[in-house]
Amino acid sequence: MINKTHFSPELLNIIWQNQTTALMLLDESFTLIYANTSASELLGLGEKRLLGQAFDDLFNYHSIDLKRIAQYSLVDGVDCHQHRADVVFIDSRHAKLAVSTRRIKHNDTYYILFECRQTDDEIKHDQVSNQMHQYQAARNLIRGLAHEIKNPLGGIRGAAQLLQYEGDQQERDQCAELIIEQADRLRELVDKLLGPNQLPQKSYGNIHQTLESVVKLSTLDNNRDIRLVKDYDPSIPDVYIDQSKVQQVVLNIVRNAQQALVDGGEIKIKTRINYQHRRPGKAPKKALLIQVMDNGPGIDANLRDTLFYPMTTNKEGGSGLGLSIAQTLIDQHDGYIECDSWPGHTEFNIYLPFTD
Repeated sequence: MINKTHFSPELLNIIWQNQTTALMLLDESFTLIYANTSASELLGLGEKRLLGQAFDDLFNYHSIDLKRIAQYSLVDGVDCHQHRADVVFIDSRHAKLAVSTRRIKHNDTYYILFECRQTDDEIKHDQVSNQMHQYQAARNLIRGLAHEIKNPLGGIRGAAQLLQYEGDQQERDQCAELIIEQADRLRELVDKLLGPNQLPQKSYGNIHQTLESVVKLSTLDNNRDIRLVKDYDPSIPDVYIDQSKVQQVVLNIVRNAQQALVDGGEIKIKTRINYQHRRPGKAPKKALLIQVMDNGPGIDANLRDTLFYPMTTNKEGGSGLGLSIAQTLIDQHDGYIECDSWPGHTEFNIYLPFTD
């Protein structure tokens, strides 16, 4: 247990001043009343020039949403976060900041604690990393397409050559059938790459009935010692979804897990209501969360960042289109899929917002 008597005001101030994060305390009028050393270094202003300054006067320009902070942090007491705020400091330096604010109370007075961290290097690193992942995904897509297209084209070419010299009508018919078959195979590949072209046929239904269909189908395919565990929340109301498309998504993920569990294991299907669902660019909203978890070897680290890209697969003979199609189907429901994986654990989290 921490002995609070060891923490004198002087020691606490030393800790405050040596934080690597820029910390600023503002009053209700957004006037700076305290700042640590990191804040002074970030802003390029000494302590004497900082204290008593209005927040807006600390910058030549900034995109920090003060109206939102005033409403949510100061009035409602809710923490606010802005991950990529553009700022131009007084000395004309440009930067991107991650900003977090929290309301604190002292002697019946409210203050706002600002935490600011420069993220330019992180953003550049992410951009380079994303470019590398996109480049690798594009290479995989080209290689996969070349492999998938090469075999049908070889069959079509061979059949066409036979047609040139074959006089027997039966043999000519067989060659024509082979050409049609291989052409259909190519068309099917293109259709898969384009993704589902039908809008979802939504209706209200019990998600657990849909998941029970997945369990039954998965059990039929279960020729290994794999346990299927259900952890359902019975309080979840009916959801407005295309039952067959959601079933297809969950079934695809469960079958992937079954294939990964070579020596047997456990797959858990779990449902919950998520009250902090935050889709990029949209406000938090209540959502249905479907989790599919397994205790297999985990997903190869080289695949995790491109997992939902077309032609990404480590399965022999796999097309690498299953998760790409799954992402499209869930996106049609205004939801999204996340994946976390490490050795001994993989989980897919499917978020489907409730329709008001």
